[in-house]
Amino acid sequence: MESDKTMLWSMMGLISLQSKTLPDYLRQLYKLWKSYRENLSAFSHIDIPELEEASMGSRNEIYSSVGAYLSSLEATAKASKVSISRPRRNANLAFNLPSHHTVKDEFQGAQIWWTHHVEIDEKQGNRDRDRDRGSGSTERKYVLKISNIDRARVLSSYIDHISNFAYELKRRSKDRKLFSNSDPRGRWNSVAFKHSSTFKTLALDPALKDRVTKDLDCFQQSRDFYRRTGRAWKRGYLLYGPPGTGKSSLIAAIANYMHYDVYDLELSNVLDNSTLRELLLGTASKSVIVIEDIDCAANLPEKAMCRRPPDSQDEKKGSREIGRGMTSVTLSGLLNFADGLWSSCGEERIMIFTTNHKDKLDPALLRSGRMDMHILLSYCGFPAFKQLVYNYLDIEDHKLFDTVEEKIQCGGCLTPAEICEILIQNQSDPNTAMKSVITALEGSIARPASSPEKDEKVLSSQE
Repeated sequence: MESDKTMLWSMMGLISLQSKTLPDYLRQLYKLWKSYRENLSAFSHIDIPELEEASMGSRNEIYSSVGAYLSSLEATAKASKVSISRPRRNANLAFNLPSHHTVKDEFQGAQIWWTHHVEIDEKQGNRDRDRDRGSGSTERKYVLKISNIDRARVLSSYIDHISNFAYELKRRSKDRKLFSNSDPRGRWNSVAFKHSSTFKTLALDPALKDRVTKDLDCFQQSRDFYRRTGRAWKRGYLLYGPPGTGKSSLIAAIANYMHYDVYDLELSNVLDNSTLRELLLGTASKSVIVIEDIDCAANLPEKAMCRRPPDSQDEKKGSREIGRGMTSVTLSGLLNFADGLWSSCGEERIMIFTTNHKDKLDPALLRSGRMDMHILLSYCGFPAFKQLVYNYLDIEDHKLFDTVEEKIQCGGCLTPAEICEILIQNQSDPNTAMKSVITALEGSIARPASSPEKDEKVLSSQE
């Protein structure tokens, strides 16, 4: 009896190998046997084909997502046989699973096995499907093996996890853009965003770097929190301090850290509040919206030049005119842009405002919800100075570092931009560079104590 059962399983196994060329009645018999075997098994085997049968052979997005996900697994990289590729615009190698090889994964305590199958059909199928497949009559699929108990518990969330991972991988690898509203009709124009600033190279106090990156991480991971509390999923930052202290570099570092596009909004090019709303609606989710030098736009007298009067009686009563040139954007319109109903038309946006004079801003702009985090960028401290020296001179230590630190502690005030210029002029001679920095720091100490630069220095030390 046992030998008969063994012979039956062997026959069915042989039939499975030749299933593509079997007559229809034997193929149906094979399918019934396969279903019977799977019902007896403690595991489920789930096919994820490259092409969807129900949609005339269109590409299955889950198949692509699984391929991207498996290429990231350590188990794939360590498999006995792998294929290697390098995706476009990516410095890292991708390890791909060859045909009929299996890797193991784990998700929420469940053990999961993936096998990649590549089959060549001896019969020429539908020509249109073959052409869409792009590889003759080759059929590809991933087969997921999971216990029946775990299937009911984690399968849906596991597939969502894979899809989200692949989406993020694709988003992070794509070319990002810098948008500007130079078109007076309220449209965005874009160029490639190539700024190389990162938190690793940024000349910023380490504690402040850590505070900003933690806040960004918390924001990016808080979708459920924002939805549960009924808040728009956005975050506002105010960057303030003297010119040349790295506000634009910090904006670029934030965009690179989050892998977001950047929208640089020039208020002087906005005709009115309606155009401002249209520009907001034209921005994508997962983006940084920047308004630089907001003090220059928000502190003009009410008689600033306008194309037409404000849109409503409320704006006439409660708003000051803002902007430069031919514009009738109001403070009320800007406040609604930052934190009104229209600001919720999109998700995962960061709004950044910059100013050299925080004290000139209307208090209504500064409250939480519009500018949640206020970041003072002041004169260069010693840790930031060391980062600049490493960036520009490629050295980590120097015999004159102690003297530089002493001059800074004694009140020497140089912006990162001023120090960068000294280092650029003396790239080939670190000794001269250090001496020039020390001389400049000594000169800054002699500035009058009541100067704005000194006041900003005091503010920086208090934060």
